[in-house]
Amino acid sequence: MMSGFEKRTPYGIYVGMETKTRGEAYLGIPFAKPPVGKLRWKPPVEPEKSDKIFNADHLGYSAMQKKDPVMAASLRKQSEDCLTLNIWVQDSSKKNQPVMVYIHGGAYLEGGSSDPLYDGAIFASRHDVVFISINYRVNIFGFMNFSTCPGGQDYKESGYLGSLDQIQALKWVKTCIAEFGGDPDNITVFGESCGSGSVALLSTAKQARGIFNKCICESGPLQLYNAPEVVTPYAEKFMQMAGYKNMAELAARPTQELYDLYTGPYFEKHKYEISLIFAPTCDGTLFARKPMKAFKEGAAKDYKIMIGTNGDEFQYWSLYFEDPAKEMPMFWHGNSVFHFDGLLDDAKYEKSYMAAHPGGDRVSRYFAYANEIGFNVGSELMVEYQSAYNDVYLYRFDYKSKIPGMGSCHAIELPFVMHNIDDPGLAKGLTGERPPEHLADEMGDAWVAFAQNGRPANKVAPLWERHTTERREVMHMDEKAWVLEDDPYEVDREILRPAFNECLVDFDESYAEMAD
Repeated sequence: MMSGFEKRTPYGIYVGMETKTRGEAYLGIPFAKPPVGKLRWKPPVEPEKSDKIFNADHLGYSAMQKKDPVMAASLRKQSEDCLTLNIWVQDSSKKNQPVMVYIHGGAYLEGGSSDPLYDGAIFASRHDVVFISINYRVNIFGFMNFSTCPGGQDYKESGYLGSLDQIQALKWVKTCIAEFGGDPDNITVFGESCGSGSVALLSTAKQARGIFNKCICESGPLQLYNAPEVVTPYAEKFMQMAGYKNMAELAARPTQELYDLYTGPYFEKHKYEISLIFAPTCDGTLFARKPMKAFKEGAAKDYKIMIGTNGDEFQYWSLYFEDPAKEMPMFWHGNSVFHFDGLLDDAKYEKSYMAAHPGGDRVSRYFAYANEIGFNVGSELMVEYQSAYNDVYLYRFDYKSKIPGMGSCHAIELPFVMHNIDDPGLAKGLTGERPPEHLADEMGDAWVAFAQNGRPANKVAPLWERHTTERREVMHMDEKAWVLEDDPYEVDREILRPAFNECLVDFDESYAEMAD
């Protein structure tokens, strides 16, 4: 006997549940066939049409990943059969509500939609909006580019399978979301960290056109990708460590064997560069060979976009190291090989930045440098380029953690955006005790306003002007006030921008040529 809420889609009838806010939740819905067996390391496949009844009252499996105490989703049950999404809506009888699809972060190697930080019950209860979170394949199962390995020609999409998963999830949403009260013609995709990088890349992808309308990128610019010549050797090393001769042998191995190799010796060997080994490959197929060039040439012209960063992004990674002052530079330099197709002369730009910022201790200045070249300058360039085609907004989140040393670290805005400031896990680990609830109200209101009509206004920032090349408006957000400033980062941009010009802009291939 069926109970709870029932929603009929082309892929089945989903029976949801009542939330703690007396709203509706539909959890663990498969948006693709399980990517197992012959579908391992293959693009996602649309689910079978069905009229079967499914109980959508529990979260799906997390993608296969190394267990990480900071990432709650990694501590849940894992499976390669992980391609599911979750839907929260306060009242599905209200039609044509804006739809917001969240793509989780985790450096393309971990994370998942089951993290309590991403529970959408409170978010949906405060607004007439349909909130969705999705899973996608990560690390060796979703982003390792096996194309140059023996037999790799049959796995040419392996370097961006997780991105294809994201597109398939959005196609499912576009097809089915009206049944849940959502407007299929008003879909905003937003994400944080590599989820933000995913959103940025999707805005340039031809295969994603027409399935969403607006983008919000939180702390993840367009530079988080891989060139094939940089990343394919890492896949070849993985196969060598596995001891198999070709992809057919590797693909036939049990999940646990591959998992043990990845989370054990392979992970330890690449400890400091692991965060970007699995960024999507941009080879001119799904994504342009040079995404920033594509962006500059108008690849995302159809989307209204909001982009932002936090004041002290790099402090987040201090959670992972016993001696941050010593290990953080090793971590950054290990990952810098992947920035800008591996062409970044990191030492040169670090030296220039330090010369321009002589005050304070070197560790603090180093963190500030990594914030700028890793997050801020790329985000500012995206805003500048996009302003030639559509409305775009730039923000800086400045709220300081109550935990000493964390500052306005990476991901600290998420508890406020999601209005999950009482989450005892990562939220409390970032904000500390008793964060200001009014800031969560303001953040959620601005995000939803953008989803509703393309302008992120709220009661404390009713006149948030869009960013233009003439008026480089940046909205600074914290618990005291929201203040719109004009171009506060000109000095650092001029020092570090040449890294982007040299490695992301000045090249022969154009997006227009690729599109033809």
